[in-house]
Amino acid sequence: MPKVAFVKFDVVSKENVMENTKRAMRLADWESHVKGSKIFVKINGIADQMIPGVSTSPWVFEAVLQELRRKLPDAEIFVGDADLAAYKQLHKTIKLWGYDELSEKYGAKVVNLSNVPSRKVKVDGMVLKELDVPDILSEVDCIVNLPVMKTHIITSLTICLKNHWGLIPRGVRHNYHPVVDYVLADLNNFFKKTTFNIIDGTVAMEGNAPKTGLPKICNVILATSDRVAGDYVCSKYMGLDAEKINHLKLAEKVGVGTTKNVELVGDTKRFVADPFVPANPAGNAVYHWERRFRKIPGLRYIMFKTPIFAIPALLAKHYTVTWWYRREGIQTVKKVLETDYGKLLYIPIIKRAGIKDFGEFP
Repeated sequence: MPKVAFVKFDVVSKENVMENTKRAMRLADWESHVKGSKIFVKINGIADQMIPGVSTSPWVFEAVLQELRRKLPDAEIFVGDADLAAYKQLHKTIKLWGYDELSEKYGAKVVNLSNVPSRKVKVDGMVLKELDVPDILSEVDCIVNLPVMKTHIITSLTICLKNHWGLIPRGVRHNYHPVVDYVLADLNNFFKKTTFNIIDGTVAMEGNAPKTGLPKICNVILATSDRVAGDYVCSKYMGLDAEKINHLKLAEKVGVGTTKNVELVGDTKRFVADPFVPANPAGNAVYHWERRFRKIPGLRYIMFKTPIFAIPALLAKHYTVTWWYRREGIQTVKKVLETDYGKLLYIPIIKRAGIKDFGEFP
């Protein structure tokens, strides 16, 4: 019987978010699942722009590091993610959100999985038969997963299972989009070292996420050792139909986890669905054109399997970080900056980074 901890809080402050993160971890018995002398913490470092709900909250991240250090004071802790297929964002992401400073504070080492030595490993998957695995992931004893609760234009939602996408080398990820549900099941089945998950639902994201969605303040933290159960419970909270989330069903089929007899613990009386605006793939130009190009065999090969890919990758980057950001992103962020999260977390990040897109702050 998988256990999923659900914690809901009302007061927004760094101290309260951190304490509730630790509470969720303890309710889900994290200490019995995270063991060893080498631990890898997989953040969601998808965006190098200050957009609330797109990357793992620094407050949640710090709480996890504090708990790990309390229990495992001598362990080697590595923190990381990978660059996107379209462009290399992780270095700027790490600096912007302060993951580097927090990692140094708690004696952890930041790792870009796109830049470390790796080796090809045979995989007995539905689609994956070989996988280029970063050496560091082979060396650690376990992986602690820190996804953000978000909808997704391709996979409906991106939480525990989809956060493993960042463990694939950036150069090939885009070629798996047509079979992404099967690849996600294969990936999660391969990475059995992922033994615990802390789901950041403080500021989540709805709509056309994972990068061009709308921040949604939920004030929830979930924790579990079962990735399938965690995503299943989140789908219920988000008002999504789990039966229509193919990668979730496939991951359960191959034995990654289960949706059966899930034990919900914590603030169970406050577990009430807070429906998210679902993703609309037609509303995202990048995915819209990718799908059209992939339907034309000759063009599909040229666009995605030759150096020509650099051109659509560049266009995809500028759609997200320039066109969408200027047209919708800035105004979306400004609304969040009026909240307690904005005043206590995001405005200090903006001021530290010297970002001028949102005006001046005292």
